[in-house]
Amino acid sequence: MKARRQVNKDGSEQVMLGKVILKEKPVRKRARRVEWKASPALMRLREVEKLIKARHGGMVPETDDADVYIRAAAFSCTGQDMRAWCKRWAPWAPADLVTRISAAAAKRRHMMSANGVAGLLMVTMAERTRLKLNTIGACDLTLEERKRLTKERKNERDRLRIEEKRRTAGKVDRASYLASHSLSRLKPWEAENMSRATWYRLRETSPSRVEDILPSGDTPVSQVPPVPVISSKRPSTGKAGRGGLGTQSPTGCQGAAPLGSGDKAIGAAA
Repeated sequence: MKARRQVNKDGSEQVMLGKVILKEKPVRKRARRVEWKASPALMRLREVEKLIKARHGGMVPETDDADVYIRAAAFSCTGQDMRAWCKRWAPWAPADLVTRISAAAAKRRHMMSANGVAGLLMVTMAERTRLKLNTIGACDLTLEERKRLTKERKNERDRLRIEEKRRTAGKVDRASYLASHSLSRLKPWEAENMSRATWYRLRETSPSRVEDILPSGDTPVSQVPPVPVISSKRPSTGKAGRGGLGTQSPTGCQGAAPLGSGDKAIGAAA
C-alpha cells in the first residue's frame, strides 16, 4: 500500500497510509497584527531626525547649542530612551546632560507645541516647506499666518489642477474665449444703461431685431426698439359710466342698433 498526502479544508496536511495517519502538519496561524495608529509624538521625533539629517548629515555636531536637538527629541514625549537615542544622533552628549533633559521631559504631560519646537530649532517656513514638516511650525510666521498661507497654496494647487483638467477635456481658456467673443469685450449693455442679462434677453425676445455690424468684427448687435409708454390716465367711460370708450359702444355691442328711439320704431313696425 502506498502512502498519500491529503490536504484538509482548514489547511492542515496529513500523510495517510490507508486510514492510518502517518504524519500531520497543523495549520500555521499567523499572529494577529496589532493595529497601528498614527502617533503625533512619534512623527515629531522622526521629523527632528529628518531635520538633523538635512542640516548636519548623520549626527548632531558638538557645539554649544547642540543640546536643543536633544531637548526637541525628548520633549516629543514618545517614551524613547534618550540615552539610546543620543548614542545614534549625539554620541558626544555627556550622561548627566541626557539624564537632566530626560527628567525634565518626564514631567511633561504633553509634547511641546509646533511653534515651540520651531522656535527652539529656528525652523523657517521655507525650510518647513522644503522638508515637508507637519508637526513642526515656523519661527518666522504665526499660526494664523501659516494657516492662511497654507490655504492660499491649496487654492492655487486646486486652480491649476482644475485648469489642467479643463485643458485635457478640450475646454477653451478664458482669454481665448473673450478674444473670440467681441460682445463680451465691448459690453454694449453698458451704453444702453441696462444689465447684461436684460440686454441679452431683450436681444433674443425682441419682435423686430435690427442687426448692425460692429466696426471691430462681424458680430451682429441687436438694436432694441423703444418700449411704448403706457399712460396711467384712465380713459373716459361715457356719460353713464357703463358705455365703451367715450362715444364708442362697448366691444361686445359693436354693430348693434342704437338704443333709445329706435326701439319705438321697431315696435311700431311690428
